[in-house]
Amino acid sequence: MRQKSSDRGKRLNVLWLMSDQHNANCAGYAGHPNVKTPGLDRIAQNGIEFTNAFANNPICSPSRICFMTGQHMHTHRMFGNNHAEYPHPNPDTLASLFRRYGYQTGLFGKSHMIRRWDQDGFERIRYTDLCDAQRNDPTTTHYFANLEKLGLTDLYEEGNPKPGQLYTLDGSAPAQLPYEHSIERFTGDETLKFLDERDVTRPFFIHMSFQRPHSPIAPAPEYFNLYDPADIILPNSAADYFENKFAGKPTFMQKSLENGCGYPLADPNPERLKRCLASYFALITCIDMEIGRVLDRLEKQGELENTVVFYTADHGDFAGEHGLFHKNFGIYDSIQKIPFLLSWPGSPKGMKCPELVESVDLYPTLCELCDIPMPQGREGQSVLPLLGPKVKSKDAVFCEWEWSIDNEELKISAIRTRDFRLVYYNSQIGGELYNHLDDPGETVNLWNNPQFRDVQTSLLQHLFDFTLKYQTETSCKTDRELDESCRFTPTRLLHKQGKFWSDLTNAYQKQRELQTHP
Repeated sequence: MRQKSSDRGKRLNVLWLMSDQHNANCAGYAGHPNVKTPGLDRIAQNGIEFTNAFANNPICSPSRICFMTGQHMHTHRMFGNNHAEYPHPNPDTLASLFRRYGYQTGLFGKSHMIRRWDQDGFERIRYTDLCDAQRNDPTTTHYFANLEKLGLTDLYEEGNPKPGQLYTLDGSAPAQLPYEHSIERFTGDETLKFLDERDVTRPFFIHMSFQRPHSPIAPAPEYFNLYDPADIILPNSAADYFENKFAGKPTFMQKSLENGCGYPLADPNPERLKRCLASYFALITCIDMEIGRVLDRLEKQGELENTVVFYTADHGDFAGEHGLFHKNFGIYDSIQKIPFLLSWPGSPKGMKCPELVESVDLYPTLCELCDIPMPQGREGQSVLPLLGPKVKSKDAVFCEWEWSIDNEELKISAIRTRDFRLVYYNSQIGGELYNHLDDPGETVNLWNNPQFRDVQTSLLQHLFDFTLKYQTETSCKTDRELDESCRFTPTRLLHKQGKFWSDLTNAYQKQRELQTHP
């Protein structure tokens, strides 16, 4: 049994580590043949790897809100991916709850959530992604402001391609910034600074959130050749595209991929995929390196033995599975499955737990470990009972997503059990059904197979019971409306229109001069 923090006379600290778009199989502890992750391996060796953990949404912001609220999509209703300005408070986010109970809270890296919630929940914030900046001021992203001080803003690595700047979705070019000025190093440095400057009389709640290996797949020059593409071993399911061309999957998918595709990356030449994976793996290893620095500092400070350490990702990436790269193309294990590593003082060591867990389970788990009363309205379940002799496991986990297919906005839902995955689009498209007992790569769609009709019906009923009455607060439509209203703001021009900050600031200066001296 775990020893409660109150029994120890001191509340446990929390280190919540997260990355963006990390395929759960791409790690050393997960047995990947190429990727090296000594920092994450260390967490797995000192705790538990949940081998069947799944995100409740396959894109960034809605998924993160599931973690932060302990609520499924149809409850928190934030289906859009672009709502930093959402004005309404939420006093029961994880960060606000722990702050209320005396924790010193810090957010370092990418939030991609709701700025009001961040400001209420975290005492110190150091953003790295422009999605967290105010619309009219990209320097409200702290990493970007740091680049401005260094005169390096035009080399900012995120956002759409800019004229003359190397930018790749296929990992074929390194970043132009050296590693010392990279997003990964800044995130690590700011986390370490917080640990060195914090109030040692209070426990800490740190959310260290890396915005990669999400695209652009551009590691720093020093690490671009860390992995040789010739050594990359593609997953068995890569045949789904290279050999089968997505045969048996929905028609719209086959049409999208028939001539190749840039996003998701689908190229008939597997060598291009291997180059992309080599860069993707390098980003993962760089993130792992920064995690290792933080673990070392905690150990040196004598705090690691009093800290809950949790690592996850907001969602996955194809990362070569199905022969593809990136996301936003269906709901498969490669996209929904996430890393889920948990250790705490007295936790089992080196344990692998195969029970189903999902994003919403983090909230009640941290509350139980840290003896924090959990507010009403949480929908997850603590994972700790799964480690005892009387396992009370879930029979299914769910994923909800709003996606545009052929210009039609669809609410897509998926259910994953230990043995099956079912994805439902609508009555015209139908869905997908995979039997994990003999098809773990999800390559043979059984949707129209009469032998699995009873399984399909049962899973659909379970899925509809779960999602039937949900409503949305934000959506793809609100994302587009916001994009339209903000398309000429400085942050949007910089992030999505390929503009340079130096050109924008020069233009504003000239405008001010004209207004002053007409």
